Amino acid sequence: MRPGRPYTVVLVDDSTPYRRGIARAIDAHDELVLVGECDGGEAGLAAIEALRPDVAVLDVRMPGVDGLTICRRLRDEPGTRTRAVVISAGMDDVVRGLALAAGAAATLSKTATRREICSAAVRVARAG
Repeated sequence: MRPGRPYTVVLVDDSTPYRRGIARAIDAHDELVLVGECDGGEAGLAAIEALRPDVAVLDVRMPGVDGLTICRRLRDEPGTRTRAVVISAGMDDVVRGLALAAGAAATLSKTATRREICSAAVRVARAG
């Protein structure tokens, strides 16, 4: 953790129940603070650009702008420090490879525990 403040997170997932559960876990974590929560890629991209979080937790499949597109934008934007953790209900080797190629710092299945997702967010933020 950076001296005096937790790592900032924007969470982007179109599934409201799933997103709320992850948001609660982030809120309860000592090393993380949720600064933005979005239900779609367009809103998520805008929040990431405005808030410049340490970490963006992104669903792969969303209507409109998907998580991989956001990853590519983060990877290709000069000076960005936001690192992406990509989550997917259908995480397999193909999706994992696509996410990593797009610039994801970590990939997880949506079957991962909330604790595992928070741990991944902290890990990639520390690696910064």
